[in-house]
Amino acid sequence: MADYKNIFYIIYGLSVLFGLFTALNLDFFKKNYRNLDGYLVLLILLSYVLLFGLRGIDIGTDTHMYHYQYENYDHITYGTDVTVGLIYWFLNIFSENPQVFLLFMGFLFISIYFYALKKHTHFYNSNFYLSVFCLVSLFFFESLGINIIRQGVSLSFFVLAITSRAIYPQKKAKWILLLLLSICFHFTSIIPILLYLIVFYFKNIKIKYYYLLYALTVFLAAASISILSFKDYFLGFLLIDERRSVYLEDNDFDYTIGFKPQFVAFNTVFLLLFAYLNKKQNNESYTNLLKYYIAISSLFFMMFQIPYSDRWGVMSWCVIPFLFAPLFKVDKNRISAKATLSVAFLILIFIFFQTR
Repeated sequence: MADYKNIFYIIYGLSVLFGLFTALNLDFFKKNYRNLDGYLVLLILLSYVLLFGLRGIDIGTDTHMYHYQYENYDHITYGTDVTVGLIYWFLNIFSENPQVFLLFMGFLFISIYFYALKKHTHFYNSNFYLSVFCLVSLFFFESLGINIIRQGVSLSFFVLAITSRAIYPQKKAKWILLLLLSICFHFTSIIPILLYLIVFYFKNIKIKYYYLLYALTVFLAAASISILSFKDYFLGFLLIDERRSVYLEDNDFDYTIGFKPQFVAFNTVFLLLFAYLNKKQNNESYTNLLKYYIAISSLFFMMFQIPYSDRWGVMSWCVIPFLFAPLFKVDKNRISAKATLSVAFLILIFIFFQTR
């Protein structure tokens, strides 16, 4: 465990050096380094894939389970997780070592997520490397890589899908396929997908109403009113696989439930920043993504009374690097330290969550 953490901090330390170098050049020399950032991202990608994929069985809460399932894949009933069963079967053709599965999932998660960021940043003329640095600085990145790895891959396909829809709206079949792949890896991803589609198809609803929804759910969560009060009205999607119903139960005594001010503060700090950026962008795609962030954050707050509510929180956190990207644009009109200050802010966030 100690060796893993030391390597994790070394990789992040290198990413900090690259991040500060890139941000300073972006701010003060107006250089975006489009070619260099690709090589830097590749180095970071390989480092994290190897770290997550070659981790010991004692690293990550679910790693032992994945070892067992991989070794006994032909004796397990998968239900809606049939995609994972097929991956177990396919990889076992080449090796019976569970490490192969962890490497494969780590590569899928990181490479697809980074690719989505590359498409997003190049389309909006932001710096690719700094957007990747934003992702690896946030506390949920490691969790998606070593704990909830299927949800990590699922959300990677999800963010790639919504990025593809924003950039290539005419290629409808492509982003629909990506959304289906997201569901195949983790069925609960149907929730962020449905919310995103609602935001997209009802895009004429003004954002002020989303802000009101956000404030209302914070108040309800603080008053200990949760989704449990209404669960009998919308359990339909969980009936497809009854195992998913555990996400709406409050009988896990090992997990502290209740209002979580630290998560409200975390989401709200970013919301205030993104609301400011949204006014500067005047961009419909950015506004729609912000609306999604608000809507899924509101749902997250209503999940505080159930165990593992942070697994719902990650559905909102996964789009933070995309909403953060405008801070990594070259400002040719004036000297600006916004990229450098943003990198410093992200470093502080990383340190805070690693030491708490």
